[in-house]
Amino acid sequence: MKYKTVLLYILVLQFLCSVVMAMELDPNKFMSVDQIKPGMKGIGKTVFSGTKVEEFQIEVIGVDRNVILPKSDLIWVLCSGGPIDEAGVISGMSGSPVYIDGKLIGAIAYRAGSFAKRPIAGVTPIEQMLGIIGKSEKEESIGQMDLPEFDILIGKSENDQNNTQDLDLLSIKPIQMPIIMGGFSQKTMEYITPMLKRLNMTPIQGGGTSAYQSNEDVKIEPGSVAVIEFVRGDYNVSGSGTITYVDGDKILAFGHPLSGLGKISLPMSVGRISLLIPSMLASTKQGLPIKTIGTLVQDDQYGILVDVNKQPSFIPMKIRIKSINGVQEYNFEVVKSRLFSSSYIYLTVLDTITNATKSTGDYTIKSHSEVNIKGYPKLIKDNVFSGMDPSVVATQFTMPIFQIIRNRFEEVDIENITLDITFEEKQTSATIDDVRINKTTVKPGDSVMLTISITPYMQETITKQVEVAIPKDMPEGRALLRISDASTTTSWDRTRAPMRSRVTDLGQIIKQIQEEESNNNIMIDLFYPKVGVTVRGEELPALPLTALNIISSTKQVGTSGPTLGTIFSRQKVQTDYVISGSASLQIVIDREAP
Repeated sequence: MKYKTVLLYILVLQFLCSVVMAMELDPNKFMSVDQIKPGMKGIGKTVFSGTKVEEFQIEVIGVDRNVILPKSDLIWVLCSGGPIDEAGVISGMSGSPVYIDGKLIGAIAYRAGSFAKRPIAGVTPIEQMLGIIGKSEKEESIGQMDLPEFDILIGKSENDQNNTQDLDLLSIKPIQMPIIMGGFSQKTMEYITPMLKRLNMTPIQGGGTSAYQSNEDVKIEPGSVAVIEFVRGDYNVSGSGTITYVDGDKILAFGHPLSGLGKISLPMSVGRISLLIPSMLASTKQGLPIKTIGTLVQDDQYGILVDVNKQPSFIPMKIRIKSINGVQEYNFEVVKSRLFSSSYIYLTVLDTITNATKSTGDYTIKSHSEVNIKGYPKLIKDNVFSGMDPSVVATQFTMPIFQIIRNRFEEVDIENITLDITFEEKQTSATIDDVRINKTTVKPGDSVMLTISITPYMQETITKQVEVAIPKDMPEGRALLRISDASTTTSWDRTRAPMRSRVTDLGQIIKQIQEEESNNNIMIDLFYPKVGVTVRGEELPALPLTALNIISSTKQVGTSGPTLGTIFSRQKVQTDYVISGSASLQIVIDREAP
């Protein structure tokens, strides 16, 4: 199904290209790609420093047909003048408009490999870019559910791969977007760099000027700096390119896709260039936001479209950290986006935890988080982590938010997020070593006494006495007492009742997240091997055989399924330690037991 969708998308793109190319361009404003010949000369416009739009020279080398996509053309030009003579084609120039005889022919968008001896750039023809304006904002973005940005972020390290893949000596690629990351540590930058490079972005550690913090006046015109703000406040993340064409309340920029997602909603600002860094590999200019000018609404193969009438949305976020160094508070806003929010929430949490733990050895983290979701109860979670890598802690905090934002049922409006973190400079983990029971045969309505031995890190073993009540309606036969940490219990539940995860609405997702236990709890399950059933995400335990047969015979494929046994009771024992390990004890339920 996925491949059919992608194929349909490509066919639609081809059709749109052919329609746009057939349209008659205004000869006073634009020059068609068919009119362009090798040797023709013109100018380009971009910002090299500050906000001043400057001209550089271009000479047409040739036109390639069917590049990137069928019926997609690319104009190759030799650039010269100003910093280009030393720096070559510069990251951040994407979208720089190119003119011949005063007529717009397209936007600088591509470079031919790395270590090029001459500043040769690929220009996306303007007729292909103009087609973006005519696209309906109602069209669905292709592949938005499959975008792996969070999976990449928390996934495999790139260190074991061949780093020469970044050189791309002969490939034609969009000019990389510079991503300025303000407030992030060097360790976080090293962690995020492989992911951003895979998305054709160049991360740069530096400061950031938030749009709402600057009153600098700057004209919005072709050649101006265009900045996408992902995070602003005590943390800043922004990516920059260049404005190509302004048509009333619509702005075209970049000349290539951000991620090719179609319909999208991201904040767009006009900006300034704070620094230009020449490099033999890939020169870069740092673009910082000045003021918000609208919302990026289309992310197309031939560029991006900005609507100046639409105001962008952010998620206010607050992180408070309490440690031996006192209390620190970070306030910032993360772009409200189905596709990017969870990634940048993860990054800010990761950086905060990394900075707080870098000067300590063994440590324990206690977290309290609150997520306000419009139309739903507040999601409140408490947890404890000890001896874990900061990336694991950040993942466990962010994954529920990822599940909520990327749910398949409805668009989510997260109003704000608060995370309180307390650090202790000691490891407080403990392992379940042994479990004993006072009797193995018991009648319904009675109880058994468990003695649970746990061994804390670098300490003596301690024991806990726990009474487990046997329900009066418990069937006779063999049953199992499972004693385990919270994570093992969650994994066991997924194996025992796999259809429980087949939720049917956002409310069920939030409920299941809320029910997840904290890492400092010992979980005790009374399990009976009698098949139950899960219907539309809700478990119905120990149903009569007739009811099971009726449900099993329904035609609602994918909404119901059996469970591999029933949990008759579940209780938790709260401890001062992060628990790991598990044990099982078999008991017999007998109404004639003494």
